[in-house]
Amino acid sequence: MAVTKKIVYSGDKFREYLTRHRITYQEASMQLGIDKNTIGKAVRGGNLNLNVLLTICNFYGLDISEFFKAEPSTDKNNGNYPDPSSLSNISKTLPFVAEEIAGYTLKNGISPEIEDLILSKDKEISLLKEMNTLYKERIDLLQDKLLSR
Repeated sequence: MAVTKKIVYSGDKFREYLTRHRITYQEASMQLGIDKNTIGKAVRGGNLNLNVLLTICNFYGLDISEFFKAEPSTDKNNGNYPDPSSLSNISKTLPFVAEEIAGYTLKNGISPEIEDLILSKDKEISLLKEMNTLYKERIDLLQDKLLSR
């Protein structure tokens, strides 16, 4: 039976980059507008938000494929993971991804957390506007019924 491999996030290359360029976690945090603990998570291979990963790659000019490695799968769901050799294809598609996210990267030093908060508030405002419209329609309908009596 062949050993299936899965692709996992690894912060090894990012840690090496920071060390090679003598950038501390605190400095990286300030440069990227990301919390220092998130930088620590990024170099330890913790679970990262995609926006954080893209921010790091875009700012330092890193290839996103360097943040991933293939390991043997312990999952009994063999065969459902992408072929690790296809990992090199990520860098070929990155320019297209970068173009799509160009307007979505950090603007004016806004952190990803603040950007997420703004997006959620925009959604809430949109829902409130919809509710307001529905209530106005309901009021108009009730007024029409009252006037027709």
